[in-house]
This record gives sequence, C-alpha cells and structure tokens, in this order.
Amino acid sequence: MKSAPRLLDYLKIHFIVVLYAFTAILGNATSANALTIVFFRCVIAAVGLVGILYYSKTSFRISQKVLSIWLLNGVFISLHWLLFFGAAKVSTVAMCLAGLSTQTFWTSVMEPIAKKTKISWEEVFLGVLVIVALGIIFSVQQAQWLGLLMGIGAGFFGALFSVINGNFTHTHDPKLITAYEMAAAGVMTGLVWAYGLVEGGVGYIPMDWDWMWIGILAVVCTVYAYTETIHLYKVFSVFSINLVITLEPVYGILLAVFIFGQKEVMSAGFYWGTALLVLTVMVQPFLQKRSR
Repeated sequence: MKSAPRLLDYLKIHFIVVLYAFTAILGNATSANALTIVFFRCVIAAVGLVGILYYSKTSFRISQKVLSIWLLNGVFISLHWLLFFGAAKVSTVAMCLAGLSTQTFWTSVMEPIAKKTKISWEEVFLGVLVIVALGIIFSVQQAQWLGLLMGIGAGFFGALFSVINGNFTHTHDPKLITAYEMAAAGVMTGLVWAYGLVEGGVGYIPMDWDWMWIGILAVVCTVYAYTETIHLYKVFSVFSINLVITLEPVYGILLAVFIFGQKEVMSAGFYWGTALLVLTVMVQPFLQKRSR
C-alpha cells in the first residue's frame, strides 16, 4: 500500500525532472565530444552503482538469458545518450530536447507491440499531432535539422530501452539492472573511445572543468536521480511520475535560455511547435488511463 505523498515528495520529483533536463546543458558545457561524455558517465555510474549494491549485500547473480538482454539494452542506452549529447553539440539544447520529447510517443507505439495489444485510435491521433508539431519546428529551424533528427533518434532509443526494462523491474532490483547496463554501455563506448584516442582525435580527453561536469552527470543525474525516482514509486503511481517527466523539455529549454542566453533563443514558431509537442505528450497518459 502506498503512503500519502508529502510536500517534500512533490518537490523531489520536480527536482529530479530538473536534473534530467539539466543533463543536456551539462553535456553542452563540456568541451569533450559526445562519445567521451557518454563513456566516462557510464563508467562512473557503473562503479557507483556496483558500490551501492555491494554494500547493501545484493546478489549479482542472474541467468545467462537475462544477462544477454541487459547487455544489449546497455548498447541501446549508449546510443540514446550519444544521440542526445550529439544533438545538443551540433545544434542547441532546445532543439535536442524538442526531439527528445517524442520519447513518450515512441513508447506508446512500442508497448502495444511488446505486449501484443492493439494500438488505440487515440494514440494514432496523438502520433499525428506529434508529426505536425515536429513539422512546425523543422519548418522554422531548418538550419538545425540534424540536431532535431538526432533528438528524435535519442527519443526512439530512450523508449526502446525503457520498454525492455519494464519487463524486469518487477522481478529484479532496478539498481542491479542499471549497473549491468551501464557497464555494457561503458564497454561499447569505451572500445570506440579508445580507437579515437589512439588516432589522436580532438575532444577525447576531458579538460579542466569537464571532469566536474561529467562527474555531476554520472553521480547526481544518473545514480542519485535514478535511485531517488525508484524510491518515489512508493508514494506516487507510475502515471503521476511519468506525467511530471513530460515537463523535462520545458524545464530544459527555460534553463538553457537562462544559462546560454541568446544562443538558445529560437523563433516564435519553434515555441509554438514545442508547446504543441509537450501538450500532446501530456494528454497521452490521460487518454491511456481513460481507455483502460
């Protein structure tokens, strides 16, 4: 039985969503390339989670089949983050988050397929609205089309690994799942990172403040935010938490304008398109709940 949420719990969930929104800003502030950011974030997060699991005396034993799925999902997570940080690097944080906000739409398509249920007409209609919103954004910000497409790709892989993880959260410790997936993502990105380092590529060694930004990404925005979200499931429904998480693009765009200034200011059409996108995403859970 869930306990009644306190004011502190409401503040915590919004604070965590702000942290999620802040990841694109931290990535953009880091001089290292996207591959380096993802590699070190995964390694630091994996080490942190393994430490938490070890001191809590959690068993690391899992079946071979489950392990193979988690390792593959770690690859999907790394692709999600590479596209996410890459989008912020090649365009703007706002464009990155606009594309990322399609994650809920991708989830609404993937979940019925995974569970072998019918896709509702309400979700098809919302999917059309998502396409219209993206069309508006693209038409007014054509010069940044690559960032938008990479953000959409990040949303796709974010939905994919979330749907896969949804099959295991009720049978395995979420921290254990993440530890294995972070390790897999770290190994995959590490192999490519090592090749780039040997070839003498630019941005493969974090410099000065980069270490602090990446450390915050790994410890605060990954280990802390993730474990705290799991804890909040004790007082909030999944529906309530997911509804708040749809505000991530709003928080992120506001923070980006505040921190980076004129660079992140877009045309009016961009904000109309993003508003339609966020509104569509927020309406989707209500329609799902009503249909059930």
